[in-house]
Amino acid sequence: MKKIIILVTALFLGIAFMAYYYFSKLNNENNAKDLALQSATNNAAMVFSFKNDKSFYEIIGSQHILQQVLGNEKTMYLNTLKESIVRDVTLNSFIQDQPIYISILPDSNKTLNYLLTAQIKPDFKIEKLYSYLKIRRTITEKEKNLYVLKLNDSLNVFLGIHGEVITLSTSINLVKDAAVRLIENPFTAYIKANSQISTNALLTLYINFNKAPLLLTNIIAGNINGELSVFNRQNSFASLNYNFSKEKILFNGSTQIDDRNNYFTLFENTPAQATSIQNILPENTANFTLYAFDNYQNWLKKLISLQSKNQENKKVQATIQKIRNEYRIDLNTVFPAYTKNQFILFQLNTTEKLGAIALTNGEKVKQLLLDASADYNEDVKLFKAPDILFSYFGDPFKKFGRPYYTIIDNYLIVANNASTVQVLLNNYKNNRLLIQTPAYLDAMNQITSTSNVFYYISTKNAADLFRANINLPFYRHLRADSGLKSFDTFCYQMSADKNKFITNLLLNKYLKPPIPDSLSNR
Repeated sequence: MKKIIILVTALFLGIAFMAYYYFSKLNNENNAKDLALQSATNNAAMVFSFKNDKSFYEIIGSQHILQQVLGNEKTMYLNTLKESIVRDVTLNSFIQDQPIYISILPDSNKTLNYLLTAQIKPDFKIEKLYSYLKIRRTITEKEKNLYVLKLNDSLNVFLGIHGEVITLSTSINLVKDAAVRLIENPFTAYIKANSQISTNALLTLYINFNKAPLLLTNIIAGNINGELSVFNRQNSFASLNYNFSKEKILFNGSTQIDDRNNYFTLFENTPAQATSIQNILPENTANFTLYAFDNYQNWLKKLISLQSKNQENKKVQATIQKIRNEYRIDLNTVFPAYTKNQFILFQLNTTEKLGAIALTNGEKVKQLLLDASADYNEDVKLFKAPDILFSYFGDPFKKFGRPYYTIIDNYLIVANNASTVQVLLNNYKNNRLLIQTPAYLDAMNQITSTSNVFYYISTKNAADLFRANINLPFYRHLRADSGLKSFDTFCYQMSADKNKFITNLLLNKYLKPPIPDSLSNR
């Protein structure tokens, strides 16, 4: 009996030891991987993640459309880097099958740069890597833990080693900073939580909108204001998986809004809607942002709650009360009663900005607003009081303080200039519409027809806007034949799924159908 007890005890201790050894090793491996991720995510607005294996490079190597997005210089850099490291069997063995992170980070002189981050495999010793680096002729030690890797006669990159983490970049500052960025942050935690979803993805893009201002200040000429001001307080993340295609760049995934005071939370837990308001936009529309919900009365309750949180409710109540006192109109019998389920903000290639709201009965709204409006002409009116639309639709209409407006076919259309409203009316009446353009129709066929929040940019119509607002190096890449010029449409589409948004990111190029030989020979 005593021997049995000893054997059982020994067996139990053995199992306990093996379990402890296994899980402690697993923890160590996960912690090691977390270090690379932590280094990659700090201060990064965008991080690409992929597995360092042969199949990835073979597939991506055939993606010429991706190379257009990167540009010739960055494509050459990444290809050369792959040849120098991945083709080096010994060096690559330290990171074989490991996650590779490519962070897009602000660098000096209003530029952006890449930082590649990888974790040495758990079974490999860092000392062996040091030994190999010292004997490899194309690598020289610049200082402790920092090496210069000669890729070719004209291109060098810096290689840093921080604990078990390897970093690579053409920027010495980004490599040196990697050591001080080994701190877990909310972006790290978000990627950890979503990495299992992306396990089978060829390439995953993670976006940290909190750090978007760091990128935008290097890209745009001027301040982050207007439509871009949303990025100054956009506490949200996205996880998007790349879909292989030779015709378009398409990522699918989700966007998570962490700030409960964010305007986008008004659209959470709301069924995605089929929208039609974009069909009134003129053919020279440069960009638009579309919002949709299932029931305006329910949505308005959320807006009132958000305005209260942001201490805007007193201003709204004062506006409504002032109009009631001065013009004997109760706006609560107008917009809550006759607003449909969608509205849109858009900009023309001539820089004019407009907004439109879908109504259930446009003629009734026109009559109810008569006493609160001044006539400009037969078709165009002017609100007598400011902040009417802000009170009922929130931040997107803040820019339209006391706008001119028209109501046509159950759409209320507003702009800050009467001539802008008139231009839209002329385009609409003459059927010169965005929905008639082949590039727009082709892009819409690539994504779902329902959404709650939808960003759209026509790169052709927005060309002059880009020239005025984007720093020259980025504008050149945008308009270069070898760059983004052939891409005509960018979309970021969000559809509510409980407390997150199913997301499609599309960069599309419309390929004109070939002319049949029988016609081309005529």
